[in-house]
Amino acid sequence: MSEHRPFALPGARPQYGPDKVVDVLHIDLELRPDLATKRLDGVCTTRVRAIEDGVARLVLDAVDLDVRAVMRADDRTPLAFRTTSETLEITVEPPLRAGDELTFAIEYAVENARRGIYFVEHEPRHVWTQSQDSDARYWFPCFDYPAEKQTTSATVIVPNGHVALANGALVARTEGQAETIYRYEQDVPHATYLVTLVAGPFSEIAQPHDRVPVFYYTLPGREADGERAFGNTPRMVDVFERTTGVPYPYARYSQIAVADFIFGGMENTTATTQTDRVLHDERAHLDYTADALASHELAHQWFGDLVTCRDWAQAWLNEGFATYFEAVWLEADKGWDEYLYDVYGTVQRYLEEDGERYRRPIVCNTFRDPIELFDRHLYEKGGAVLHMLRGELGWERMKRALRRYLTTNATRNVETIDLVRAIEAETGRNTRRFFAQWVERGGHPEIEVSYTWDGERKTALVTVTQKQAVDDDNPAYVFDLDVGFLGEGPSAVLPDAGEGPLPGETRVRLRVERAPQSFAVPLDREPALVRVDPAAWVLAAWTSALGTDMHAAVLRGDPSPIARIRAAKALAKENGRVAREALAHALATDPFWGVGVEVAAALGDSRAPSARAALLANVGHAHPKVRRAVADALGGWRDAEAASALLALRDDPSYFVVAASLHALGKTRDARAFDALAAGLATPSWNATIAAGAARGLGALADARALAPLEDALRTEQPEPLRRAAVGALAQLGTLVESTRTAAVEAVERALDDPAYLVRVSAYAAAEKLDDARLLGILDRRAVTENDGRLRRDAAEAAIRIREGGKKPAELARLREEVDKLRAESRTLREKLDALGAP
Repeated sequence: MSEHRPFALPGARPQYGPDKVVDVLHIDLELRPDLATKRLDGVCTTRVRAIEDGVARLVLDAVDLDVRAVMRADDRTPLAFRTTSETLEITVEPPLRAGDELTFAIEYAVENARRGIYFVEHEPRHVWTQSQDSDARYWFPCFDYPAEKQTTSATVIVPNGHVALANGALVARTEGQAETIYRYEQDVPHATYLVTLVAGPFSEIAQPHDRVPVFYYTLPGREADGERAFGNTPRMVDVFERTTGVPYPYARYSQIAVADFIFGGMENTTATTQTDRVLHDERAHLDYTADALASHELAHQWFGDLVTCRDWAQAWLNEGFATYFEAVWLEADKGWDEYLYDVYGTVQRYLEEDGERYRRPIVCNTFRDPIELFDRHLYEKGGAVLHMLRGELGWERMKRALRRYLTTNATRNVETIDLVRAIEAETGRNTRRFFAQWVERGGHPEIEVSYTWDGERKTALVTVTQKQAVDDDNPAYVFDLDVGFLGEGPSAVLPDAGEGPLPGETRVRLRVERAPQSFAVPLDREPALVRVDPAAWVLAAWTSALGTDMHAAVLRGDPSPIARIRAAKALAKENGRVAREALAHALATDPFWGVGVEVAAALGDSRAPSARAALLANVGHAHPKVRRAVADALGGWRDAEAASALLALRDDPSYFVVAASLHALGKTRDARAFDALAAGLATPSWNATIAAGAARGLGALADARALAPLEDALRTEQPEPLRRAAVGALAQLGTLVESTRTAAVEAVERALDDPAYLVRVSAYAAAEKLDDARLLGILDRRAVTENDGRLRRDAAEAAIRIREGGKKPAELARLREEVDKLRAESRTLREKLDALGAP
């Protein structure tokens, strides 16, 4: 564990939920947003019931709200109150007795709010709110914690021609001479962080569904882009209803795409807010889909909205499920292989964070700001644990358990133990050890699986080694490992074969309880194919050590795309003819694009001459995502032929292939690259995808001439995605070209003040990459003063990493380049020796 950075930053402490003196029964909002003045006038009427006798004071969360009056709602009798910068304290006289109800109205306004409500100032002007995790208090007074659930209603007054969207059923829409009044009612209790308001000149598009009214909203002119982004939503509703056994629980479902959104999406009950970055044109639709975001936010209507985490430490019960249901949708829409590759991707993203950033248990209550928890441990590892749970229980049992979990806990708040109890009640399985190991313990096993055949005993010997530290404090992981044996290997890859054994396959489930552990499996004859963990149930960092011939057999014929990927990664580290031919054949012919992507990446990492040849032979691959991966990989070779192939890809029909080719072109350092990248920087495309790729290429070019165009790309007049790429590219350029370093430091400092939230996120990452002590002053200040908890953490982490660094980044970069050069020369020499038949 010592090699992993801790999650808790200085100042972090254990966090627990607040005490409650009342139950909140209902919140009614009357809202009048003014887009011109960036002001919201409101009346918040709240009904509460006392839990115990003697409730003489109510303390509501209310940050920077201009509270004008507080009164009893029935007779408008004033109630004494006082405000602080963060709370509204109301005096109740006489004090409430247990069971007494009180309804009180608060007249207030908020102008130029720091968080919670965001007015988009560029045309077309509109307003949206973002209340998660604890930002509802910035736009209406409330008890702002996920364990407080209540029904809500909202009356929103907007100019004629504008649309207002809030939670629940639209029960009335009344148009007057100048204004339109929208009335929404949400009759299923939900948490304050799920309360929403969006208003502006949106177009409303109804989507067909036989039972649930489904809508999406875009700003004018983006309706067709909205259909491409959200068109599958009605089918997703059906898939999730079938999977959970629980009908969609609300009166309607809407998605509204807004500008300048600080997240991807937000699952406000019945009314998801989505970033308009997912609205895309026909060319982008060739190899881009917003289904992951749309399915994630829809899944939250069950997991997070209907059943809500008790506190933020348990937020994986919201986000892990929503992440997993992205894969559930893929399985229903595109098949098993897409499902499994999505799970594989979630695991890889979690492993990257665990290895490069920090390690923590999924359930963790030590933090400074709740938003710090919304990371890859919460989302990706949480989703991967649910895939593993599917392997433990079987899919039909798991679906029954999910139905029990949702129906038992509907409208309630939950902890992990509630899921454990639902599983046990439905299936009899005690999963406490499972969740203790995978959710309450940080880390994962690092598994190496080897295989040998004992011909004399007709026995397959399988050894499972756990290569992570194993000691009294870190015991070996306990898990089941599926291994299959086939006497004859399949003649071709069978797509979407599913999790079960193939015809003629001997499948065993091995119980791994210690490290290392060996298993002997008697068979009638030596297997032609060994299938290790074909459904990728085990959450782990994997190394396959089955031997060259078996890896080639797996890559050639195992139906599991993950088994083929693991075999390809093993073969890419080898030098022989069998490995080279197997990889080249897989890149060209594998029927699943995900395997092609991973083979291309493995070939690129190898730096072998044969890998370069295989990649060049596949720059015209039929699938655009494979062409993108081939382009990425070719950036590892600094020669004219690789650069020429990348230059030719600038005419590819895919935005993403063009962007990848430009980025890789910069890595080649080819003499033609600068002019091509400068041209790419000026090429318009959806979300500035091509220009952003060119910016990254300029950052990798190690050419001081790149400084001026990258500084121009960072101007606030440029598209936000380009600015995000430019600040990272400037940081890379500063590490590669010493003469640009001071300018890069200054550019990063400017980007830390960019008005766009996501550019500032990128700027903190760039500061860490640049690794320059001159940035420590501003980083230390921002770690305290940044308005957002995520940004405060980003600033603090960047400062910590810079202090950890002891060498000049330019020296480190040159050392890495020398190592890469030596690796490539070594592979070239080994392949030449192999061709000569050397031992």
